[in-house]
Amino acid sequence: MRKYTYSPPKIKDSTKLIDVVDEHGNVVCKFKRTYKNFIVRMVTYLRSFDWYAQIDVYSIDGELVYKCKKTTKWVGHPYYQVFNCKTNEVFQITYKTWQKIAPEFLITSQSNEFKMKKEVMDWVRFYYKGKEVAIWKMKTTEWFKTYLEIEEDCPIQSPEFFICLFQCIFYVGD
Repeated sequence: MRKYTYSPPKIKDSTKLIDVVDEHGNVVCKFKRTYKNFIVRMVTYLRSFDWYAQIDVYSIDGELVYKCKKTTKWVGHPYYQVFNCKTNEVFQITYKTWQKIAPEFLITSQSNEFKMKKEVMDWVRFYYKGKEVAIWKMKTTEWFKTYLEIEEDCPIQSPEFFICLFQCIFYVGD
């Protein structure tokens, strides 16, 4: 099992670059929130409504590796897309349930299908073929320090993917 931690910005609208460290204290990647343009940023700031959100994750060399975009529809739940900038693989994320407190998501790509479930006041669990392969949790008691654990048999071993996905959905959120 591989373990990672980071402390996201305390202000959700922040575009500060955040380091992600492994269990040995080494920086493995960095991420930040980005905006489409200045108008989107101002509307988000003034209205506190995240109708469009994007998280970009960079390698330690500064190369863009993954980006996750949230798009809000006029009716219903928003949908999310995670783009692998190296392979051009796209992951579509949609709601499986209509619950806001403990939602379930379906993640599909060209080659795989995953499920993700948020437990109330607990870990977000990521499943592949019915087996839990990754978990993520933000602890408010530790000033939002965030933990990510990836099992060895997970088909996606990239912490960049999970950070991109979880930050956009569960930190920025609806």
